[in-house]
Amino acid sequence: MKPNYYLLVLTFIVCLIASCDKNGCTDPTAVNYNAKAKNNDGTCNYNILYKNIDREYIFLTNIDSIMASNDPISNHIDSILSGDINTSIVSTGKLYMDIDQNEVTDLYFEIIDLNLFNPNALPANFDSLAVRAISPTIEFLDNSTFNYPDACDQHTIIDSNSYWSSNSVVLGTFANAGQFNGKGQKYLGIRIPDENNYKYGWIRLKCSQHNDTLTIYDYAFHTISNTKIYAAEQGD
Repeated sequence: MKPNYYLLVLTFIVCLIASCDKNGCTDPTAVNYNAKAKNNDGTCNYNILYKNIDREYIFLTNIDSIMASNDPISNHIDSILSGDINTSIVSTGKLYMDIDQNEVTDLYFEIIDLNLFNPNALPANFDSLAVRAISPTIEFLDNSTFNYPDACDQHTIIDSNSYWSSNSVVLGTFANAGQFNGKGQKYLGIRIPDENNYKYGWIRLKCSQHNDTLTIYDYAFHTISNTKIYAAEQGD
């Protein structure tokens, strides 16, 4: 009986070990990938660099006149200037970002007054401000192919299976052109060149209906080249 008993215990232990190996991370791109795992148990960890910014930028041409009024906009400006709201008054209209934190500017957002480029001025019912993103290296997810980048929702896949633009792109402008203005929080897909490869990422932002306020919340990118990332994915 004893040999059969020990054989039964040994078989049980082997089966237990084998069953443990069936669950784990099955994604080869994860840092804790388990080649023996058969079922993904949701424990995958990824090499994703995430940074929180959470800052609001407002383009104003005449702050003093707005502050003189007792209305919601004036009160908002007062709060901004007193430091109660994490906001910057943008006078030049340019917001520089170092995405990979190597002390070199990777891209910048720009809020511009289109009247400066139109001597005859725009029609009175047109918003004269526009928001665009510019980079000498980073590319933007732009399936429109007309330099109006995609306003991605959470969990949108950002990878090579899309159209990418190396030109400056417009987030919002007059006549409701652009895909970001007035749409709430959205994700701008980006990819960072890495020799002959790319690192994919996103920037969460909100562009106001009239293109005078740009809020940048956070961003993330995958540190492993040619690896997809989901909009809003931050890693662990």
